[in-house]
Amino acid sequence: MKKLLNGNRLRPTDTVTISYQGLMLLTIIFHYNVIRFATGFLFLHIIIISALLLLNRSRSENAVLKWLRFWNPVIIIPINFSELHYLVHSVNPVDMDDLLIAIDRFLFGVDPTVWMERWLNPILTEYLQWIYVTFYFLPIILAIIVYRKNQMERFDFFIFVIVLGYYLSYIGYFLVPAIGPRFTLEHLQTVPLTGVWLTQGIRETLNALENIQRDAFPSGHTEMTFLTMIFAYKYSKRYFYVLLLIGNSLIFSTVYLRYHYVIDVFAGIFLAIVVVFIAKPLYAFIKAGSRQHAE
Repeated sequence: MKKLLNGNRLRPTDTVTISYQGLMLLTIIFHYNVIRFATGFLFLHIIIISALLLLNRSRSENAVLKWLRFWNPVIIIPINFSELHYLVHSVNPVDMDDLLIAIDRFLFGVDPTVWMERWLNPILTEYLQWIYVTFYFLPIILAIIVYRKNQMERFDFFIFVIVLGYYLSYIGYFLVPAIGPRFTLEHLQTVPLTGVWLTQGIRETLNALENIQRDAFPSGHTEMTFLTMIFAYKYSKRYFYVLLLIGNSLIFSTVYLRYHYVIDVFAGIFLAIVVVFIAKPLYAFIKAGSRQHAE
């Protein structure tokens, strides 16, 4: 653990996080007049950058600071996601749902969420709605497993992979803003999604937390789940076998529950594969550059 914190070098994860904050700073500056609360968001990103730089320089053994050095993405990622509600549509106001719908229809000849109405079942809907909300915790659980094994190099790399995956998907939302079939194809749906217990409450809570996000393409739920499954196979076979059910159920739920088009799922899987291929060389490159800078 100490090896990962030695010297005044930024961890690759923090470098990626700071780079994203810098990109958002520039985005906000160039679109300042059309973004609500732009000044507040500017200060938010400056605070995040400053906090990471201070954490990196601090050698305090305070338990909270030590936790933040390793686990700060658990806090920062949701903050960055929440602000997308205000940023994406202001920066790119043309939703591209029509294109995604057309691709699904070209590939399948139908709207998959409408076609799947024949398979709707209250028990299945309830199960999948519960599974859907676990996506944020699945990579955290694997990170905890690796951390508790004191496999710190693996832990550091996996956190890097997850953070890189999140931020690439966030950039995708700016490039292809879309609100998803639960809004755009609602007029074609003839059968409501009905659970047996808390399905409606969970959906309403998620809608309230997310506002209206342009976060359909790529499917971050798919990307993060697929990445977690890949690394669980390498780092924890027991957890991987659990994810065979939960992970595949979650990916299926993205379309069944009408959050995503199928092309979003394909894009999420593709982006996860891209992250796997670029993560190792990028991680090594950042570490080497940070080492040279410190020297």
